[in-house]
Amino acid sequence: DQFEKHQLTRFPLTGVHAVADCDACHDVNQYSQFRNTPVDCQFCHEQDYIAAEDPNHQMAGYPMQCDQCHSVTQRGWRMDNFVHTERFPLVGSHAGLTCNACHQNGYKNMSSECYACHEPDYNLAKSPDHVVFGFLTNCQLCHNETVWQGTTFDHMQRSGFELVGQHSHISCNNCHVDNQVTNLARDCHTCHEQDYVSVANPDHASGHFPFDCTQCHTQNAWQPATFNHDETAFPLTGRHTTVQCADCHTSGYQGTPTDCYSCHRTDYQGAADPDHAQNNFDHDCTACHSTSAWTPATFDHNQTTFPLTGKHTSVQCADCHTSGYQGTPTDCYSCHRTDYQGAADPDHAQNNFDHDCTACHSTSAWTPATFDHNQTTFPLTGKHTTAQCADCHTSGYQGTPTDCYFCHKQDYDETVDPNHVGAGFPQSCDDCHSTNAWQPANWDHDAQYFPIYSGEHKGEWDNCADCHVNSSNYQVFECINCHEHNKTKMDDKHSDVRNYQYNSQACYDCHPRGKEED
Repeated sequence: DQFEKHQLTRFPLTGVHAVADCDACHDVNQYSQFRNTPVDCQFCHEQDYIAAEDPNHQMAGYPMQCDQCHSVTQRGWRMDNFVHTERFPLVGSHAGLTCNACHQNGYKNMSSECYACHEPDYNLAKSPDHVVFGFLTNCQLCHNETVWQGTTFDHMQRSGFELVGQHSHISCNNCHVDNQVTNLARDCHTCHEQDYVSVANPDHASGHFPFDCTQCHTQNAWQPATFNHDETAFPLTGRHTTVQCADCHTSGYQGTPTDCYSCHRTDYQGAADPDHAQNNFDHDCTACHSTSAWTPATFDHNQTTFPLTGKHTSVQCADCHTSGYQGTPTDCYSCHRTDYQGAADPDHAQNNFDHDCTACHSTSAWTPATFDHNQTTFPLTGKHTTAQCADCHTSGYQGTPTDCYFCHKQDYDETVDPNHVGAGFPQSCDDCHSTNAWQPANWDHDAQYFPIYSGEHKGEWDNCADCHVNSSNYQVFECINCHEHNKTKMDDKHSDVRNYQYNSQACYDCHPRGKEED
């Protein structure tokens, strides 16, 4: 009941105040009936203020308004409200220090500069030596409040020399020998001269390599080197990319020849198929070989005056180049003379065939021959396309007649319907026959002589002899033998026809198309 009344006063009870005995604050002998008791902290806590050592409140001249730093909780006296000045907020490792760790000489006029506390650290630093190097005393340029080691010094910003690769984690003293800071050389060779001198493959010193290490090396590691041979006058391709430098640079790296023969002279002289030296081949190896491998060679015969096609692409060089590679003949007969002389069907030699084999043969194979008869004066059509050469060329291949009768005389002589010989038919067979077949003939009786396949006479005869009664002379024909007309009737019917005669020739003269109205 008394506690609830106290909460209505200007000093409500909280924390440990709520459980303290009344007489701990109210001296009943001095303040009767608890009136006019002071409410400031100092009244009760002056002894705490005087006894405080960390920090020493009196020496530091702290104000006696305890609630500026302390709060009242159920656990007692705590420094919950103290806020380190904004001028120097406590972060990182500073947040866990005791006050006396920094305020050894009190709390008045305390410097906020790092160097004020860390001067011993600055003076003792040896890698690098801050004093010798004349480093600024503004520690935060390189350090942070978390740890003293593991600096954040921006070497690029401060010196213009960026630290990357292996340079980024080596000790400062590796480059800044004897703590030298000013006039320090920035070229690679100054630090890496010993590396340069000791390199044996390739030997930099004897090879007079440039001192600019960055042409071949990076800051990540001295090995492997990254020299780009492709940036030179001799880019590396094929097998050249895997050979050791010394394999080609046998006499150093200055003035190394770039022609193939300088390195491959032994290969050139040892080549046997074909023998390069004996045949005086060009020393320009790239004409036949590539950097991928010495064999197989990649000589492009198609770039010569004799491109290789068909079977020629798979023969060995020596098969044609029997006498070397200079002045090798390009005509077929020079290589295929034996084939020419051995050919029997037809016999090339006996028939004096042209030595230009390409007229009949291709490079794909010697047989079958591909002679195009259609390119001659006698193109082959019909049954002629399947006939054997010897069927027509019975006497050889020179001066073979092109008329039909020469080959078909027997057919002409033996034909009886009609009898070609007896009828005195012309020997130009193609007037009636085609090359597709001897039968049927395509002689046009209707157009040339008399319509027997059309008109009144169509189907009125059985064979040529029905009209041509003289089998030995087809100029003779009979009309009146076939017709039902008798002489008396015909004479009467033609009584008004001048020069009328009762004979076949007269009939034909008046009726050349076989019609009455002719």
